[in-house]
Amino acid sequence: MNENPRIAVIGGTRPAIRKARAAGYDVVWVHHPRELDPAGLRDVQEAHLVAYWEPPAVTELLRTVHRLRPLARVVSMTEDGLESAAAATSALGLPGTGHSVVELLHDKLAFRTRLRERGVDGVAVGTGHGERDIRAFVEEHGPAVIKPRFGSGSIGVRVVHGLREVPEVAAWAERFGLHSFLIEEYLQGPEISVESFSFGGRHTVLAHTAKETLDSLVEIGHVQPAGLEAESARRVDDLVARMLDAVGLTDGPAHTEVKLTPQGPRLIESHNRRGGDRIVDLVEEVHGIDIDALAFRWYAGTTGPVAPGDPRGGAAVRFLTAEPGVVQQIEGVDAVRADPDVLDVQISVSPGDTVSPLAWSYDRAGLVLVRGSDASEARDRARKLAGRITIRTAPGERRADRRHISAVAPRPDRLLGTTPLPRSEPGTPPAPDRPAEPPVLSGSKGPAGLGTEGAEPRGKE
Repeated sequence: MNENPRIAVIGGTRPAIRKARAAGYDVVWVHHPRELDPAGLRDVQEAHLVAYWEPPAVTELLRTVHRLRPLARVVSMTEDGLESAAAATSALGLPGTGHSVVELLHDKLAFRTRLRERGVDGVAVGTGHGERDIRAFVEEHGPAVIKPRFGSGSIGVRVVHGLREVPEVAAWAERFGLHSFLIEEYLQGPEISVESFSFGGRHTVLAHTAKETLDSLVEIGHVQPAGLEAESARRVDDLVARMLDAVGLTDGPAHTEVKLTPQGPRLIESHNRRGGDRIVDLVEEVHGIDIDALAFRWYAGTTGPVAPGDPRGGAAVRFLTAEPGVVQQIEGVDAVRADPDVLDVQISVSPGDTVSPLAWSYDRAGLVLVRGSDASEARDRARKLAGRITIRTAPGERRADRRHISAVAPRPDRLLGTTPLPRSEPGTPPAPDRPAEPPVLSGSKGPAGLGTEGAEPRGKE
């Protein structure tokens, strides 16, 4: 009797598992006991409970699994599982995206370094540890963004619009525990994301997503199609393809964030997964492509390359916000959910929960996902319907540790390391218990290389 090939899926949801099965796989599910949906156990051949965001533990586990009954692939659809999937893929010698590629995409400084070396993009970037470093960078390059070297979901990201803001941002970083950070030039212009899929090194853009962000850079709305003019879309797609070549991604989905600056498109960051924040649902509604199902079929060898057709109307996500405090009551959900153009309503808070000031994606209180005849109608409808949901709060006791990185980041040690980096004068070697930092990079503000995110349990955009 012929057995189905076995695939290990790290993290993720029951719908994703079912798509793997539909592609012909027997599934080995690696998940965390507090995040796994028990109903999904009916759809898998094996399940192993572990902190799946720890690559050494997952690799050793899957080494044993593979020895007993070989795996054909190891994959993850969620941000926190990508590194573990890649580490196991490399250790077991399996086809797929290996650890070196994922390291480049996760390490924002290494990513910038590679792009600069390959002439793809030249955003000015450096590392810093306090006010002096931020001030020096802003004096040389103008407005800047500070962020953790690793991470997503806008955790620990702040804009420094000018020198007057440097002391306040530096003080915030110290309170937050951001003792080591990346400093990048602030790119002016609207932001989009690009959903792509790579078929054996051939990169196909599936969708462009327009975004609405706050001054804090937290995203509060997504809409497709993004409405790019043909030449702008061509330049964006070319930039994304050259970036994917530079980092070595050849198979599977990618989610790339791009700023449309007056000088042309510039890269923010990229991930070897489909977008979070229900962007995957927008792609399916507007372009008719289920990215998760496509991925499993491609890995199984049951489909060839595909390309999106013309948009089938529009779709939008609008995120819900609430005044900081303790949730007392939530109103309007049933009426909004009953609207025929609503695809989903998701509420992520309950009475008694504490809502914090909106500083990063985890502070959002839910979302409304809608369809429309075009992008404009979908965007307006999402805003209107989201406005009909009221989350009433009352002032509550403010917990001092709520806004510290150790309390809000899923993996604070991964973002920053467990101890502060010592400040070094030029020419001073790094402390012996820390690796040396890659060189600080500077770049012109011109468009270098252009001719001169089912929501996951730990989902992120």
